[in-house]
Amino acid sequence: MIDPEALAWTVGLLAIAVSNPASDRHFTLFWPQWVFGIQSPGYGLGHSIGYLFRGDLASSLDSHWLGIPAVVALSYRIMNLQARKTRARKV
Repeated sequence: MIDPEALAWTVGLLAIAVSNPASDRHFTLFWPQWVFGIQSPGYGLGHSIGYLFRGDLASSLDSHWLGIPAVVALSYRIMNLQARKTRARKV
C-alpha cells in the first residue's frame, strides 16, 4: 500500500521533472504577483528542480538555490512516509 502523502509528493516531483524548465510560462498561487507584480520567494524553484532532473546543475543553481535541498528534503519525506506505512502494515 502506498502512503497518500508520499504519492502526492512523488507525482508532484515527477510532474516537475517532465515539464520544460526553459519555458517562460509558469503557474503561481502567489496572489501578490497577480495584484502587485511582486515575485514570490520561491520563483524559479520549479525550474530549478526541472533542470536538476535533467542533470543541468549550473542552470538548477542559477534558477533557484533551494532546488537541490528541496528535492533532497522531499525525497527524504517520501521515503520516511513510505517506510512508516510499511512498518505499520507489518504489525
